[in-house]
Amino acid sequence: MTPRLLAGFLLLYPSLLFAQDPSQVTKNLVCDKGSTCGYGYINGRKYETLAGDKVSIVVVGDIFGKYLRADIFVLNKGTEPVNVLPSSNFVLTEIAPNAKLLKYVDGNKLVRSEERRLAWGNAMTAMSGNMARQQSTTTAYSSGTVHASGSDGTYANGTYNGTTTATTSSPDYAAQARANETIRQRNAAFASFANSATRALLRANTVLPNQSVQGFMLFERDKKAKVVMLSCIVGDTIYQFPFDLTVP
Repeated sequence: MTPRLLAGFLLLYPSLLFAQDPSQVTKNLVCDKGSTCGYGYINGRKYETLAGDKVSIVVVGDIFGKYLRADIFVLNKGTEPVNVLPSSNFVLTEIAPNAKLLKYVDGNKLVRSEERRLAWGNAMTAMSGNMARQQSTTTAYSSGTVHASGSDGTYANGTYNGTTTATTSSPDYAAQARANETIRQRNAAFASFANSATRALLRANTVLPNQSVQGFMLFERDKKAKVVMLSCIVGDTIYQFPFDLTVP
């Protein structure tokens, strides 16, 4: 299904994809070669922009590990407030080689999942540090002279030399310190990630005239996908942004 065909499909049957009833939608804008569409690059990442009568939207699409990430900027150019509802009115669909919906990923759940992974990794690191042992070997030397005499008046003298080796085990405090430092660095990195992720997520907002909102969304990724399209309902318009994942 081509981007243009899919755009027409969504305009005719938007309720099949959008959770909120889009009965007030009357317009459809697709970022292809129209005068309302523009594109460029930010630090090597391609962005697409659509300018409607009341709202302009800029989208940067990219692969983000096992997810697809969309950075979104919405500007209200009109005279009335508009609602930006990402979890219900922003959807990502694969259109090549297959046509299917790509599931929205809650960024907060992603942070909590990473937090659980961090806790498990830290526990294993601490355990390995506490179990690490340092062995030391102590060698003792002994020598002396032995005198022996018999009842018949005979006697003998002799000398001896001996070596005793003992091995002891104690906690490896250096290994424990390394484990603690690894845990500290992981916790600091996670705190930075969690703070940045939660602050940068695109959330539901009512955008006042001449104001804007921005943030990112995550979607499940099909590794075979070549072309995807982000469709957004804002006000009375569906804005659609196709991205070719095979082109940098």
